[in-house]
Amino acid sequence: MTHPHHASALAIAGGHRLPGGRLRFLSRKAFLFYVLASLILAVPMATMSSLLRSEPAPSVASLPDPRPQGQRAVEDAQARLLRAPTEPRAMTQLASAYLQRARETGDPTYYTRADALVSAAYREIPADVEVLITAGSLALSRHDFVAALDWGTRAVARGPSRPAAYGVLVDAQIELGRYDEAIATAQDMADLRPDLASYTRISYLRELHGDVSGAIEAMRLAIQAGPLTGEATAWCDVQMGNLYFAMGDLESAERAYRRSLKRIDGYSHGSAGLARVQAARGDLDSAAILYERAVARLPLPEYVGALGDLHARRGEVGAAERAYALVEVERRLFIANGVRVDADLALFDADHGGDLARAVEVARAEYAIRPSVHIADILAWAELQSGDAPSALRHSGDALRLGSQDPLLLYHAGVIAQAAGEPARARKLLQRAYDLNPQFSLLWADDLARRLTERSGGRVR
Repeated sequence: MTHPHHASALAIAGGHRLPGGRLRFLSRKAFLFYVLASLILAVPMATMSSLLRSEPAPSVASLPDPRPQGQRAVEDAQARLLRAPTEPRAMTQLASAYLQRARETGDPTYYTRADALVSAAYREIPADVEVLITAGSLALSRHDFVAALDWGTRAVARGPSRPAAYGVLVDAQIELGRYDEAIATAQDMADLRPDLASYTRISYLRELHGDVSGAIEAMRLAIQAGPLTGEATAWCDVQMGNLYFAMGDLESAERAYRRSLKRIDGYSHGSAGLARVQAARGDLDSAAILYERAVARLPLPEYVGALGDLHARRGEVGAAERAYALVEVERRLFIANGVRVDADLALFDADHGGDLARAVEVARAEYAIRPSVHIADILAWAELQSGDAPSALRHSGDALRLGSQDPLLLYHAGVIAQAAGEPARARKLLQRAYDLNPQFSLLWADDLARRLTERSGGRVR
C-alpha cells in the first residue's frame, strides 16, 4: 500500500476531567480476591461445571458455536486464568477479551474489569508489548487519547515489528488531531502488514482528507483481507455503508449494511445503518423498527438518541423523551466506568436544545486537549447554538481544514457562515452538503433544503 491515509472509526468523546491518567494498581492480595470473585460471578455455570467435572464432556466439534466471538474469548481466557490466577499474560488475555466483549455489548463495566487485570499485569511485566498494547486499547476504548498516545508510543518502541502497536498509536494520533504523524504511522503499519487493520486506518485518513473514493477503495481491500464471518469484517461493511451514505448512494449503502448482517446475524451496527437508509427514504416506521432492533442488542447513546429523534419526528413525544432520558443515564454509566463522553453529549445538547453553556464548556476543554476536526465541529456548533457566531466561524473553518466531504460538517459550516454574515460561503457549503446527500440527517435535512430554497428564490438546484 503506497498511500498513507484511516483509523478505526472511534466515537468522539470528552469529559470534565483532564485525560492521561495512569492505570490504578492493586495490591496482590486485593487483586487475587478480585480475580477469583469476578471469575466466579462472570463465568457461566455451564463453564464452571465443565471445569470441575472429572469426566470428559461429550464432543460438540461438529456443532457450530453460537456464542459471539467476544464471549468465546472471555470464557476461554477465564478458564486459563482459573488455572493460573497470578500469571500476568493470562490476565492480559482476559483484559483483551473483555474489551472485545464490551465492543459486542456496549457494556462499559467490562472496561473496569479490564482495567484491574491490565493494571496487575503491568505491575508484573511492565515492558511486555502485549500488556502495553492492551493498556493502549483500553485507553482508546475509554476515549482517553492522551494516555493512549503514551501507551502506543511505548508499545511501538518495545515491539517495532508488531502492527497492533502501530494501530494504538495511529488511532490516538488521529483523535488528537495529529494528522501528519498519523499518516506516517499508518504507512508504517501497512508496510509491516497490509491487512484489514491497516487498510481501515488508511480508509479513515483518506475520508478525513476528503478522498471518499479512495476511502472506499481502501475499505474494500480491508473487507477482502478479513475473515468471511468475522466481526471486524462486518464492522468494515458498516463503515463502507457509511461512506456510501455520505455520498448519497443509498442503494450501495444498503447493500453494505446487509452484508454485515449476513456475516453476523442481528449485527447492531448493520441494523442501525439500515435504519439511516430507511429514514433517508422517508420510511420512518421501518427505520424505528431497525433502530429498536439495534438498541435491544447494543444500547449505544448514538443509536438511542437516533431512535428518540425518530419518535419525535413521528409525534411520539413520550417515547422520544424516554429515549433522550436514557441517553443521559447511559452517559452516567459510561463516566462511572472511566469513559470520556462529554464531547459527544455536547453535540447532543446542541442538537436538542440542552444545556448549551455546559456544551460549550466541555467542547472547549476537549478542543484544548485534542484539536481534531470533529471536536472543532462540535465546538463550533455548540458556540453557534449558544449565540457566539464569530467563535463558531473560526472553529468551523478549523473543522474543514483537511477538506472533509462529510455532509454534516459542511451543513454545520454553511449554517454558521450564514449566521456570521458570509452568504456566499454559506451558499457554497450548503449546496455542497445537499449535492452529496440531501437526506444526510433526519434532524437537519429539511432545514438544509429550506435554507437553499430561500436563497434561490423557491427552488433548490
